[in-house]
Amino acid sequence: MKRSTKATLALLIVTVSWGWTFVWMDDALMAGKAVSPEGLWPIIALFMVIRFSLAVVTVPFFVKGSIRRFSSSELRGGFVLALLLVLGFLLQLWGLDRVTAPVSAFLTSLYVIFTLLMTTIAARRAPRKGLMVGALLATFGAGFISGPPHVNFALGEGLSVGCAFVFAVHILATDYYTKREDPAALTFLSFLGTAVLTLVVLVIATTTNDAVDTDTLIAIASDEAFLWPTVLSSVFATSLALTLMNFFQRDLPPVRAAILYALEPIWASMVALSIGQTEPTLWLYIGGGALLLGNLVAELLNPDKRVEDLSVAS
Repeated sequence: MKRSTKATLALLIVTVSWGWTFVWMDDALMAGKAVSPEGLWPIIALFMVIRFSLAVVTVPFFVKGSIRRFSSSELRGGFVLALLLVLGFLLQLWGLDRVTAPVSAFLTSLYVIFTLLMTTIAARRAPRKGLMVGALLATFGAGFISGPPHVNFALGEGLSVGCAFVFAVHILATDYYTKREDPAALTFLSFLGTAVLTLVVLVIATTTNDAVDTDTLIAIASDEAFLWPTVLSSVFATSLALTLMNFFQRDLPPVRAAILYALEPIWASMVALSIGQTEPTLWLYIGGGALLLGNLVAELLNPDKRVEDLSVAS
């Protein structure tokens, strides 16, 4: 099997894992709010701390060479990936608190276009037709799968666009560092960095929220309704998904990877349908169809599967 085919299958598994994350995170947040209704940000931060701390502990058991003496460039790469993950998640959640879910989905899906634009600038040539058409279809599909978004120009929309930009930079940073450094080391270091950074966020969120204290956090963390979805998110959406991303994304062009990642809303919708959280709509089929078509176009109209090195500073 060709490396590009293996990478495509691996990143498909990533999107399936991320699709489940919406349900798990919603369950965890609902359980946390049942304990502390006024503690949204501490609950989110606690979820992230536990999620990535468990990944730090578990990933060395199945990723050989993830713990050893690290080089300065590996430490730098791991920190950059961690910082982008934390910043992207915080912007996404902050924006989602101010806009509707369809608007958030549409604006966040712009990371596909941002990835396309940045790779075009870095490569100093127009993107291949298949990738360009696939990116446009994937952006439309991800944005409209929950219905037409009604976008205004306010803080929430700006935060969501900022989130999309950060996620695009994270895709390009993953491409850059995993081609130069050991993916096993980068995986462990990015998990560790994210756990530490979100712990800082947790401390700040707790100290600035009079409704949440240490006892409240312990009560939330010990609640099985909160703990189990958090553990599932750690095992599948973090340890498995991000490890696959770090090992296999480098075998595909960044734009192709971004188009694949855009399939995440399809799996999230299928999960929501299977557990009765939503009902099928015409927009679900239109958006999902556009996402699938975008991936087919990107695959079939992109016969040259070479992985481009888009770094200009190497």
